[in-house]
Amino acid sequence: MTQESETAARPVTLGEAMAEFLQTLKPPQAANYAPYIRKFVETSGMTFLSDLSGSRVESFAEREIRPSDPAAPERVDALKKFFQYLKRKDYTPQNYGVHIRLRRTTGRASTTVSANAVRVEQVPIQMTAEGIEALKREYEELKKKTAELIAAVENARSDGDLRENAPYHAAREALGFHENKLREIEATLARAVAVEGTDDRSTVGSTVVVVNLETQRTFEYVLVSPREANASMQRISVESPVGKELLGRRPGEEVVVVTPRGETHFRIEAVRR
Repeated sequence: MTQESETAARPVTLGEAMAEFLQTLKPPQAANYAPYIRKFVETSGMTFLSDLSGSRVESFAEREIRPSDPAAPERVDALKKFFQYLKRKDYTPQNYGVHIRLRRTTGRASTTVSANAVRVEQVPIQMTAEGIEALKREYEELKKKTAELIAAVENARSDGDLRENAPYHAAREALGFHENKLREIEATLARAVAVEGTDDRSTVGSTVVVVNLETQRTFEYVLVSPREANASMQRISVESPVGKELLGRRPGEEVVVVTPRGETHFRIEAVRR
């Protein structure tokens, strides 16, 4: 069996397809698209191109692409281009990019989609005061590395033909990831609001003590923004199944948390700040 037939016989992974697609782009565009496509490859729950389906792609888009995200238009564009490439290469039977859309919302926080752009009304991001300060420190540390990464790109650029210059492409991708991270933090800080509760209801930053009504075991959770979540420290995102149910609760209330494993019944024992 030839090498080509062996390659054709084995399933192609999403990671391999992503690497092939990024190589067809100019370095700046590849650097911009890579984080969004990699997020899909690593978190969609699919490994091979044969795993793709319209419903699974749409489910990922609904879960991961939020109208409040300033990067949403670029994220949508990157994924659509990726799926168009897969169809054009006959890697997939259809263009799954048609299932990637930016959800519209109603009311004041609305998303207007036009032929040329997506306009997103900014909404506040609730975080703990400690989380905001930590994010500011992270931003300052990243800024210090910018000059070093730019210098690495320039040094690699001087080494010859850019088409065959692997160090240049690696340095350019590293700079792209770095710049994207800075933009994400800037966008978050611009909308970050430190939350302080005014009554006995749980808010972002609250420690919520709950008892599992089936096992009678007691747990303590700190409610935080998705960016601050840390499972090992019992800091849970207010967008997680448990966090959503515990947010805005008072001691004595009972809640039902629905997860893939089933339902869990909790009673709120205490709320501390």
